[in-house]
Amino acid sequence: MVRKKTLSPSGAKDDDGEYHNVHVNLHEDELAVAGMDIGEEVFVRVRDGKIIIQKADSDDVEHDL
Repeated sequence: MVRKKTLSPSGAKDDDGEYHNVHVNLHEDELAVAGMDIGEEVFVRVRDGKIIIQKADSDDVEHDL
């Protein structure tokens, strides 16, 4: 499943009126495809040109993404 998403500004603005945080909304059907539930803890990895969200199951951590 692939859906185009927007990195939406989030949180307070700094003194210059700039945001420093974003959020991405995921629908429950997207979570279901990934085998995840709302409120579940996840690992977020940032790679060159990628943001990877993975279940926070320490027994099954994929390092070579």
